[in-house]
Amino acid sequence: MPIYCNNYDINLYQGQSYFLDLDYTDVNDEPVDLKGTTFEARMQVRRSPLVEEKLIAVSSDFYPRGVVGGGNTGYFIGAGFGLVDENNPLKGVLGTGGITLNYTGVIGTFRIEIDAQTTSHIPPGRHFYDLDVRNKETGFVDKVITGTFEVLSEVTR
Repeated sequence: MPIYCNNYDINLYQGQSYFLDLDYTDVNDEPVDLKGTTFEARMQVRRSPLVEEKLIAVSSDFYPRGVVGGGNTGYFIGAGFGLVDENNPLKGVLGTGGITLNYTGVIGTFRIEIDAQTTSHIPPGRHFYDLDVRNKETGFVDKVITGTFEVLSEVTR
């Protein structure tokens, strides 16, 4: 059931709550039932696809605590996805939000949510992201969407 990867550029201000709703369909354009026991969605934002440091990691498996950001440093080097170390901010700072599968009970939809506190620590500039959906039973990973993640400086703080 692979779909073609789409490009979508995200623009937001530091300190802005962010959400994005998406549809997930198979090659026949039929909605895919994204049961949390079968599927997992993951998204990461980095300054460049080539660097190890992450600015944000978002997951469906840990919603509503499925957002990890860089805190005051703006980046982190940990695994993210709910595996933060509260004593070491370089391992990430837990935020609020994540990815909701079959959003509001509608099959084949999901919502990405990132809280304002987490976005306030993302450095301004053009970054990069992608979003994967993984079938936990088969291990199949589908790259759903990719693009730039542009953050504009916050004026009102």
